[in-house]
Formats: sequence, C-alpha cells, structure tokens
Amino acid sequence: MMKTMAPRAARSCRSRLSLPAGTCGLSTCRRRLRLALRAKANEPEEDGEAWEEFTGRSLRNGNGNGAGSAASAGGRAREAVGTANATRSIDEEGTWREQGFAFYQNKQDDEAAWDWGHVSLEHSDFDPVWESVRRQAEEQSRAEPLLSSYLYSSVLCHKTFEKALANILANGIGDQNLLTTQLFPTFMSVLQKEEVRKAALLDLQVTKDRDPACNSYLEALLNYKGYHALQLHRISHDFYCNGRGVMAQMLQSRSSEVYGVDIHPGAKFGKGILVDHGTGVVVGETAVIGDNSSLLQGVTLGGTGKASGDRHPKLGKNVLIGAQATVLGNISIGDGSMVAAGSVVLKDVPASTLIAGIPAKVVGSTTGMPSTLMDQVFKGFEDAETDPYEGIEYFL
Repeated sequence: MMKTMAPRAARSCRSRLSLPAGTCGLSTCRRRLRLALRAKANEPEEDGEAWEEFTGRSLRNGNGNGAGSAASAGGRAREAVGTANATRSIDEEGTWREQGFAFYQNKQDDEAAWDWGHVSLEHSDFDPVWESVRRQAEEQSRAEPLLSSYLYSSVLCHKTFEKALANILANGIGDQNLLTTQLFPTFMSVLQKEEVRKAALLDLQVTKDRDPACNSYLEALLNYKGYHALQLHRISHDFYCNGRGVMAQMLQSRSSEVYGVDIHPGAKFGKGILVDHGTGVVVGETAVIGDNSSLLQGVTLGGTGKASGDRHPKLGKNVLIGAQATVLGNISIGDGSMVAAGSVVLKDVPASTLIAGIPAKVVGSTTGMPSTLMDQVFKGFEDAETDPYEGIEYFL
C-alpha cells in the first residue's frame, strides 16, 4: 500500500505545482520560495541565473501569477527602499537639521512664531518632528529587537503623527469596556483638526526641549504620561465644547486613573505646554493656561471652595508653576511669572514676577521666559540689602 501511495502523492504534488515529470516537488517548492523571498528583498542579483530560471520556468509552466506577484513584490520593496532613501537624503542634506526648529519662544505675540519646523519648498509636507520620531523608532528597533513589534505597532506602521498618537492614547486608556478599536477612530476625529494637531506637535517638542531627562521625541511620545494626559485632555475638551459632556468626563476619569492627572474637560490650554512628570496635577473647570507655559508635578489650579461660575486661576503666557505649588481662586498670573515650588498663591501676580511662600509673596522678578529656561533657583539674593527670605512665610 505504501509503495503505491508514494508515487501517487508525488504525481499529485507535481500536478498542483505545474511541475514537469521527474521533478522533486518538495525541493522545488523550497527553491521557488527562497527565490521569491529574495525577490521581495530586492536581491535577485545575488543569484541571477537562478532568478531567470525561476521566472522563465514559472511562465513556461503557466504559473505566471506567482512570478508576477513576486515581481510586483520586488517592485514594492524597491519602491519602499527608494522612499526610505529619499527620507534619509532629506535629513542628510540638511533641511531642518542644519537650520533647526524655529525658536518658537522668541516671538510671543506673533502666530508665525509657532511655525515649529522648517519646511523645504521641494517637500512641502515634510514634518520634522514626525520624521525624527520615525527615524528614532527605526534605530531603536535595530538596537532593541525585543521592542521591534511594539515600535512597529506604535509608530512605524502609521503614516501620520496623529494616527500614531491616537493609537498610543487608545491603548493607554482602553479596557474591557472601552475598546481600543473603538477609541482609535474617536480620537482621530479630533486629532485630525489642524489646531489640535499643531498643539500636540508643539507639546511634544517642548517636552523634549525643556526636560533634561528626555533624550528624544520618541521617548516623549511613547513614555511620558504628562504628555499623554495633556493630549487626552485636548480630545476631551473638544468633546466638552461640542456637547459631548459624558464622553469628555469619561476620558477625564480614565486619565486620572491611568496617568494620575486630573484635568477638567472645560479647562483651556494653549500651545506648547509642558506637564512635567504629571503625577498629582489637578486643573479646575474654568482654569486657563496660556501658551508656552510649564506645570510641574503636584500643581493644583483650583477654586477656593464651593463658589460656582468662573472660579479658577488664569495663567498668562510663558508661566512656570513649580512642583507642588497651589494656585487658588479666580486670580491671574501675569506673563513670564514664576511660582516657586511648594507655594500657595491666593492673590493676583503681576507679569515677570517671582513669588514664593505660604501664602506666596513677591521675592523678585524674572527675565526672559521662565517656562522655557526651567530654572527654579533663586538668584540675586546675595547682593540684596534686605533679608532674602523676608516676606516668605512657612508653616513649621
């Protein structure tokens, strides 16, 4: 029985593969597979004669579909390689690397100051931050093979920044009731809006620029929960402003659970915001945070009690709020001011002012943009004629 079955099986294999009689089906299949893989990898030149033999035999045996598929796969591979080379050439030829990102912090009142990246006239859709993220992901995939699948699903398989961000946020807060596959298109509907996308890119840039512990845009995008919580708030704020209050509050709740950041959907955030570390940050419903400001861990922008209506702080542009600082009530913090770590602010603060203490009092002035410099050390007290700590009260 075995002697009769073997030839019949061999004939059946040969008939399915359209192979000539006397050919070993298994070895030929392996050879054809090997050659097809080489074609997909754009490597036919390594075995030119075998390649010609493979394609010619496929056509002669009426198996043109396989050869055509392999050839088209090889074409797609060559096209992908060409695109990758083009991207690298853009980087190496120095459109944005040589000129750098625009110094967005130099112009406070001009919208053009927020043109965060140089764009080549020949590549009008070139996105320097996103291209940097993708390049870093490719490098880390080679350096850390264990993370290659994670980096592919999080960054490399997405064509645009907003798709990658929507995927990261959906996976971050998704659970058995809030399915990631349903959250993704919901988030995309907001992140595709130009003003939201632009703000998210600026937030990513300043997170890397201002935090010395952040070495790349990829790290900020993948691992910085302060950044994640802020982008989730931008989405919930859009829902809140468009009559989807329940959805907005659900996102606020999940953000508080997952990231430890509690921002009411009604709070208004400008562009270029850093939420450093994020843990313990609480922002009330009617709070306003101006462009280019920085909030460190444990910051509270809250009300004074059960007052209703407009009851939360208003921060100007370029404001730095130190770690564990508390700002209460419907008061204003002027542009370019800094609140020292651990302070409790209960009154309005003029522009370019340094305040500290419990309750906080004026202890100096600021120059430039504290939110960008991130320098929280008191300077200039050594030459002061008065006690440097006069007016600073602490509970012991």
